[in-house]
Amino acid sequence: MTSKCLRKRGESGVSLVLGVCALVFIVPMMGLGIDVGFLYSAKDKLQASVDGAALAAARALTLGASTSAQATSAKQNAVNWFYANFPPHVWATVNTQMDTTDTHVHVYDDATNTSLRHVDVSATTDVPTWFMRWFGYNNITIAAIGNASRRDVVAMIIIDRSGSMNSNNGCSNMRSAAKVFTGQFAAGRDQIGMVEFGDTSWVDSSPTTNFRSVLGYTANGTSGTGLIDTISCGDNTGTAQAISLGYNELYKVGLPGAFNFLMFFTDGIPNSVTVNFQNVMLSSSGCRDSAGRSLGSGNPRGNFVANPPSWTSGWTAPSGYYNASIPAGPIGVVAADDPSGSGTYGVRMYHGISQSNTNHGTISSSSAPGCAFPNDETTWVNDFRHLPTTDVWGNTLVNNSYNSLTTDATGVVLSGTADSGTALTGNNLIFHLAARNAADSAANHARTNATIAATVFGIGLGGTSAAPPGYDFMQRITNDPNGDLYNSPPLYPACSTEPLCTTSTSQPQGVFIFSSDPTKLQQAFLAMASQILRLAK
Repeated sequence: MTSKCLRKRGESGVSLVLGVCALVFIVPMMGLGIDVGFLYSAKDKLQASVDGAALAAARALTLGASTSAQATSAKQNAVNWFYANFPPHVWATVNTQMDTTDTHVHVYDDATNTSLRHVDVSATTDVPTWFMRWFGYNNITIAAIGNASRRDVVAMIIIDRSGSMNSNNGCSNMRSAAKVFTGQFAAGRDQIGMVEFGDTSWVDSSPTTNFRSVLGYTANGTSGTGLIDTISCGDNTGTAQAISLGYNELYKVGLPGAFNFLMFFTDGIPNSVTVNFQNVMLSSSGCRDSAGRSLGSGNPRGNFVANPPSWTSGWTAPSGYYNASIPAGPIGVVAADDPSGSGTYGVRMYHGISQSNTNHGTISSSSAPGCAFPNDETTWVNDFRHLPTTDVWGNTLVNNSYNSLTTDATGVVLSGTADSGTALTGNNLIFHLAARNAADSAANHARTNATIAATVFGIGLGGTSAAPPGYDFMQRITNDPNGDLYNSPPLYPACSTEPLCTTSTSQPQGVFIFSSDPTKLQQAFLAMASQILRLAK
């Protein structure tokens, strides 16, 4: 019994010695795990701060009147962002290295794409250890690198200047908001121009890097006047032509490496479209062709088509335009009142694509007897029973998967008589549906062109006297599949749940924002600028 007890005491002593010896290795190993976990946490915090700083720097490339000033702004913004998220001694770190030198914030142009700028951001810091000091390591230096890119933009702002914009200060609020929008982009690098439209459209400015002084802007407590300040609201809503004109300007610049987009703003549904009436004129008002003959048994339609009234002299597309030239002939704007209007419809004279705002006028009886267009806003000519199937830009007026219209060999069938009521019925409705189809077609052309595929962004406005633009219409124009992400509660669902709404995953996806009243336009334009800059990468 005595020997057994002695053996047990000896074994207990060995276990104690082995346990103490094991602690010499186990404690450092546990401590190493703790230190490594602490290092990984600090590293994650540093990396997130560097990534955010790179994105902030890329966004700040819009600040400044020159490329060098924008680079300076980007560097300072990167440093500000970094230290706001990784302040001194966070996670007990010391000796953090991050400043505006090229070593830590490098802004440079892409080697192959002159429209692309990059920002590289790097930072280092020392993380203290606790248990690894047993092995002689008091601090471990960690580093992080972040990258961001920002494409220069080529943009056309397409502004609705229809008469309904005059209610509830819509026009003045729009001018202020549009200037805030231009102020968010980089002068000297980005190129921005503008189209304004009522029933007719014109180019105020092609895209230019000098857009702040040309168009006007508001940014960072400063402001400048320009063409935006001169916009005067009146007329109908000729959306399709405005989109086509705006896209043509992007196409002429011809920078596929840039971020090409249209910023489309409207407060109402399209109600007018510009067409060639060569094939669809009637003779009830004595309208004569260029040979002086009215359409009738003695002058078959073929003769009338071959000798159209010379209302316009035609327009030859200059080099760089994507669309075909517009032929000479009876080119006019056909329009219908909004549902709240008198229900009238008709056509006014239109001089090609003049860039001035003197688009209305009269035709002398010698050039088109019986076909004279008035030069006022209330008198209409409605001597026709058909619409062509396309507008002068090649946009289709017929889309049976969107707004179905009846056609025959001549074109879109009309009833031939003017509406007498105020309801959106008869020809009034036909013109509206044709105009919507044409606008949808124009936006589709812009998004799918193989040379310059443009992204379309859209802001819709409520609270004026117009019938607000349909949510599904604006979702189609912008190719935005999402529901309302701007208003709370949301005003409309995802496109896929709406019967007439379709979007395409193979086309550039834009953004639609709806502003419920004119006083909220500035926030909407700012939100849109933020979305655009997020995508310009």
